[in-house]
Amino acid sequence: MSTNVHQDTAEERDLLPTNVSPLHYDLLLAPDLEAFTYTGEARIRIRVNEETAKVVLHSNELEISEATASGPATHAESPLQATAITLEKDEETAHLEFAQALAAGKEATLHVKFNGVINDMMAGFYRSKYLDSQGATKYMATTQFEPTDARRAFPCWDEPMLKATFNVTLRVPEGLTALSNMDVARVEDVGSGLKEVSFNTTPIMSTYLLAFIVGEFDYVEDHTSGKHNGRQIPCRVYTTPGKSENGRFALKVAVQVLEYFAEVFGIPYALPKLDQVAIGDFEAGAMENWGLVTYREVALLVDEANTSSRAKQFVAYVVSHEIAHQWFGNLVTMEWWSELWLNEGFATWVGTLAVDHVFPEYHIWTQFLVDDFQRALSLDSLRSSHPIQVPVRRSSEISQIFDAISYSKGASAIRMLNSHIGLESFLKGVRAYLLKHKYANASTQDLWTALSDASGVDVTKFMAIWTRTIGYPILTVTELDNGSKIEVQQNRYLSGGDVLESEDQMLWWVPLGIHMHGVENGHLPNVLTSRRAVFDVPVRNSKWYKLNKDTVGIYRVKYPAGSIANIAQGIANGELSITDRIGVIADAASLASSGHSNTSDFLTLLLAYSNETEFIVWQEASLRLEALQSVWAMESDEVKAMLRALVRSVFSPLTKSLGWDSVGAKDDSLVSRLRALAIRAAGFAGDQEILIETNRRFRDFFAGNKTVFNSDTLRTAFSVAVRAGGREEFEKVKSYYLDQANPIDQRLAALSSLGFATDPVLIDELLEFALSDKVRNQDVHLVIAGIGNYGPNRERLWQWYQSSYDLFISHYRASMNYMGTLMRLSVGEFIGNDKANEVEAFFESKDTKKFQRVVDQSLEKIRTNTKWLTKDRQDVQAWFVKNGF
Repeated sequence: MSTNVHQDTAEERDLLPTNVSPLHYDLLLAPDLEAFTYTGEARIRIRVNEETAKVVLHSNELEISEATASGPATHAESPLQATAITLEKDEETAHLEFAQALAAGKEATLHVKFNGVINDMMAGFYRSKYLDSQGATKYMATTQFEPTDARRAFPCWDEPMLKATFNVTLRVPEGLTALSNMDVARVEDVGSGLKEVSFNTTPIMSTYLLAFIVGEFDYVEDHTSGKHNGRQIPCRVYTTPGKSENGRFALKVAVQVLEYFAEVFGIPYALPKLDQVAIGDFEAGAMENWGLVTYREVALLVDEANTSSRAKQFVAYVVSHEIAHQWFGNLVTMEWWSELWLNEGFATWVGTLAVDHVFPEYHIWTQFLVDDFQRALSLDSLRSSHPIQVPVRRSSEISQIFDAISYSKGASAIRMLNSHIGLESFLKGVRAYLLKHKYANASTQDLWTALSDASGVDVTKFMAIWTRTIGYPILTVTELDNGSKIEVQQNRYLSGGDVLESEDQMLWWVPLGIHMHGVENGHLPNVLTSRRAVFDVPVRNSKWYKLNKDTVGIYRVKYPAGSIANIAQGIANGELSITDRIGVIADAASLASSGHSNTSDFLTLLLAYSNETEFIVWQEASLRLEALQSVWAMESDEVKAMLRALVRSVFSPLTKSLGWDSVGAKDDSLVSRLRALAIRAAGFAGDQEILIETNRRFRDFFAGNKTVFNSDTLRTAFSVAVRAGGREEFEKVKSYYLDQANPIDQRLAALSSLGFATDPVLIDELLEFALSDKVRNQDVHLVIAGIGNYGPNRERLWQWYQSSYDLFISHYRASMNYMGTLMRLSVGEFIGNDKANEVEAFFESKDTKKFQRVVDQSLEKIRTNTKWLTKDRQDVQAWFVKNGF
């Protein structure tokens, strides 16, 4: 066996040698928050599997000054000094060579001394900046190890299969708080104003779940009821000084969800405490470190009086998602990153389940259809998508799969499976899976086996198709024998509508969920497994019929023209459920853009929603209209005016019926969000009444009357005011963002609103501002997200991205997935094959291996949208003329 990094031939994984395995880490770290450096010592107990004189472990941007080996495997009375320490930068490894071999079948202890930098890259052991109450700049030191950055903090075996236990000791100034995964075992005064905080031993766990934090903190605290955990679990939310009261909502969610998951999973929470920490600089949304969960501030903190209902719900969901990981990911961990969806897809699904349990008024499963299901289908309609289970060879590929496929399509596949076998059987299988594999690693097949045993259904037979295959089908329905039967045919769906025969070989397992108007007892349990099949469904006896009841199955449906007209009438009559109304409009818009139907068909269907009152339905319709406007953004003024008239015809009546202000108890969070959505859409479309009222309230707000906007309409008003206004509005919204006293979600809403300015001078200033120290590196995408909404400013944004590319590389070299995010936002709204070619040419000379998938997806989107516009330019204009716009 080689002692170099080896390749696992089963899935071509570049893994560490297997000649030794870690058992336990004893870590001592001494951070210096003034010099931004730290020293460390790691005593790592290993098992020697094969005789070897070389030990290879991960290390990235660390300086290792000394390494010794001792213990039974050395056959020596005194520690063996490493004769050579070689750091391989490209492999991110350290090679420790000894004069004599370590004996197989015995244990040894490696003692490694090292030092590193507390970096500013939001990865590994890094620093996060904040302002204290006096406006002085302060720093905390924190960690972010997923997927492969524990190796940036200390030498280790940084692969999920190589689990071990950990003891962490932090040597810190006496006035600072030190946190880690476990509770504190002891605190010792070591002189010179320093203390050593030692934490109890962790359970066996993967390196990416370890965490430690040092800084000044306040906290709020509560305990779970202990009803299902068998004991009360102490829970805290830590914040920078002065913000702890804003952690109470997340704390309330955590104590409820911890007990709920203990009940649902049938296994108590494994650690003695759960801490949640708000971090100012944080590249991800949150991180599920076992017992020490870290978050962006906006994902954890809620100002009960001023945080928007949208942001509050986001906090509830993110907290639930991360706590779900304490079982699904932490207690049972994926074998390798190709199984990432086991962590993220399941946490997305069960996090939604928990929010629905605690906050049923959110109707979050209906929101799931827009926020996750349709998002997944949009990405998975590209050739450049990937399967849920995606082969991962090396660490550079891992960050690219933290996307809507692993999270949202994974969760949608689980939702579809749960619907098929039933929640009781599903959770029974989950409990068996967790119990069998706790404190170990597992694969997707392990989950399918447990679910098959629990349900009596061969889950592997049909679910392996969904997790191992890229894409999903479009079902084409044909009515036969005067409507006494239907034929259903499946083919792969691509957003470009240009599927090649070689790409159309897969036959999916498709639950049809055929639902007919007036038929009680749910739907017909038909399943399509062949290319086409005929079903005895007497659709002629029903006013309308629909496949995919409740929009559970992962596919699109194309109906005969008469059938879609009947469905439209059923929608107008209020006969379809919310979930079905969302599914119908989403399918119609998608089929129009891919060329399976005309855009005029989608627009005609949209008119059937004139009496719609549900926010979540309008949310989906609004996203579809925004996509249409974006693709048509560089068309003639006449056509764009027609588009705006259409939007006004849809949303202006809603603004009149809902008004600007809340109306008592009937005004729940979804009604409030619908009001904000309608005002924004109508305002962007030039509704003069909305623009006048926005301007009046905007001036009153900045004159001191903060009651003119509620927490949901504030973001909308900022966006509309900036779009319709000029420098005065731009500067006032910018000043709101810069005011640290404002709630974090509303500050970020203000920041994102600035991109809606139309004046190119303001956009140039904004792009310069985005790179200043007034905007955290993690928030640059918020600055630019709205710029592409206005066609004439797209080129400015792209030129800025190109000129800033080297700066971005230096900022984000440890989190290159963010480079993909910035790239997608900078070019994704372009229309024209010439622009696609230009973008492609720019990246040909760049090293994009860590975000190449996003480059490919962005190019594909430009080309498919260009094809859509070319196909339906005349069709859309003719529809506008015909319908009086």
